[in-house]
Amino acid sequence: MPRETTRHQPSLQLLEGGLDFEIREHDGDVRVALSGTLDRDKLSRLISLTARRLSRRGRRIILEGGDLEHLDYRAVGDLVDWARDLRTFSHRLMLSDWNTYLRTILVIGARSGWPATPAAGPLVARHGTSLS
Repeated sequence: MPRETTRHQPSLQLLEGGLDFEIREHDGDVRVALSGTLDRDKLSRLISLTARRLSRRGRRIILEGGDLEHLDYRAVGDLVDWARDLRTFSHRLMLSDWNTYLRTILVIGARSGWPATPAAGPLVARHGTSLS
């Protein structure tokens, strides 16, 4: 059969985490590229998959929000708790490229019932700041 008429099955490679986030390691950091909406279910899957990468202490986990469209305020408490849990193993949770809208949800969510971390102030002021 001529090559032009040969049908090939399309293939789709899913990144670890599916289509909502991608986890990769770079220079000792664990970088998580987020997209779409970060809700409690997605955050739970993200925490579970990221934990597999944290075999040694003192790592930075960087949540890249450049393609993140929305943060469900109900996930804020879990995000703050995760940052606190990571600190017990000398890890740091960092936010990178989170727009003003997302950072506002994070700060307001932290103030509406969950304990705000000391980093909440600097978080509003600049990108690439630590949540832990």
